[in-house]
Amino acid sequence: MKLLWSLAALASCLAAAARADEPAKPDAASVEVPYRLTVVKHILVRAKINGKGPFNFILDTGAPALFVTPEVAEKAGVKPDDKHWGQCDRFEIEGGVVVPKAKMRVEKPFQLDGMNGLGLAGVELHGMIGYNILSHYRMQIDFTKDKMVWTPLAGFDPKPPKGLGGNVNSAAGGLEVMGTLMKFFGALTGARTEPDYILRGFLGVELTDVGDNDPVVKAVLPDGPAAKSGLMAGDKITRVQGRTVTSVEDVRKSALKLEAGDEVKLTVKRGKETVDVAFKSGEGL
Repeated sequence: MKLLWSLAALASCLAAAARADEPAKPDAASVEVPYRLTVVKHILVRAKINGKGPFNFILDTGAPALFVTPEVAEKAGVKPDDKHWGQCDRFEIEGGVVVPKAKMRVEKPFQLDGMNGLGLAGVELHGMIGYNILSHYRMQIDFTKDKMVWTPLAGFDPKPPKGLGGNVNSAAGGLEVMGTLMKFFGALTGARTEPDYILRGFLGVELTDVGDNDPVVKAVLPDGPAAKSGLMAGDKITRVQGRTVTSVEDVRKSALKLEAGDEVKLTVKRGKETVDVAFKSGEGL
C-alpha cells in the first residue's frame, strides 16, 4: 500500500513538473505591472477604480476577494449592498491590467488597520487584491526587477471562494482585535504611513545607472509628463530641482518630495548639449 501511495505521489509530481516545464503560451498580450515591496515584504501595486486614484493595494492570494476600504469606495462611486459587496465599472492596475465590472468587498480588514497603524507599508493602504482577481492571471515575479509580468488566462474558470458571510471580521475568528492592537501600538510608538513613492508612473520616465556616469533615461512613457516636455531616451540627468544627481537613487529621493502637479525641473546632457527640461508631475497611472 505504501508503495502504491509513493508511486502515485511520484506520478503526480512528474505530471506537475511536466506542466511547469511547458513553454508559456500567453493567451493575450502580457503587461508589465510596476510594484515594490513593503517593509514586511508584501507586494504593493497601485490601481484606479472608475478612473479615481491611484490607490495602494497589496496582493494577497489568501484574501478571497478584492477588498476596498469604504472611504475609497465612496470616492470611486461604488455603493455596496447590505452584505458589503459592490461592483465597479473599471478596476485598472498600474501597467495596463484592466478588470471590467470587478466585484469587490467594501470593508477594512484587520490586516489593513494593523499595517497602516504601524506604518509597515510605507504608504497608506487602501485595499487588498485577492483570489477573485489574481486567479485569472499568470504572474511572473522577479524580485531583482521592479515590474511583474501579468498574462490573462483564457479558458480558465476558477471556482469562486466560499462566501464570507455578513462581515469579514466576524469570519476572521476575532482576529480583528489584533489589527486594533497593532494600530494602537503604532500610535504609541509614533509609527505612521509616509508619502507615496511617486517617481514611477507620475513622471513617466524609467532610468538606469551606467557605470559611474550620470543616470540615463532608459525609456519615456508615451504621452506621459516627461515625454510631453521633450525628455528623450538617452538623455543623462545631471540636476533635479537645481540639485546635482549622480545616480538613479538620487533622482528617486528628489522625486519622493514631489506631489501631483508640482513643477519638475531637470538639467540633462544630450550629446554635447546641456538642456533644461521643465514639466508638471502627473497624477495618473
